[in-house]
Amino acid sequence: MSVPQAYEGLWRRKGIWRADGSSDLVTPVWWFQAADFHIDLRIPIDRRAMTGFAGTTVVEGERCEWRPEIAYPFVSPELDAGFMRFDSAEALHEAGVDGSYKEDWWREAEGPVASSRTVLDDDRIQYEITCGDFLARAVGKPLKAADITVFRRVPNGLWRVVAATTAARENVIVETP
Repeated sequence: MSVPQAYEGLWRRKGIWRADGSSDLVTPVWWFQAADFHIDLRIPIDRRAMTGFAGTTVVEGERCEWRPEIAYPFVSPELDAGFMRFDSAEALHEAGVDGSYKEDWWREAEGPVASSRTVLDDDRIQYEITCGDFLARAVGKPLKAADITVFRRVPNGLWRVVAATTAARENVIVETP
């Protein structure tokens, strides 16, 4: 089952406001959404509480649920679901189904979106989603820490790593398919 096309693209988080009164307006968050799959990467400035995940997305009406298959540092057993409201084609509001948070998102890039899920020779799972000048790749096994990387195309057609779960890979220019 595909998600509605309005969700497809690269979304960036403006902020999160939690029920306990805390908020975060500075952590860079990339949410790549394709017709069936998502890749999400969150890297706080201190890199201590990095998280990322990739898997399937299920949308039923206003309820959106992310079901990670691989993650960094691990797949959480907690439900990850929110009620979604489009304020415009470029702005999305999310409220946790449990009432624990609210997030605002803006569309960084949109279509065309291409995605794939591949099982590699060593049984790792690889997700890739491209959208505009951006590419996200998540590679890992369900019970192991996944490697998640966000790339941006540079003028010479190569890809520059802009965020990754491995600090040494940031700001590297690589050739990708």
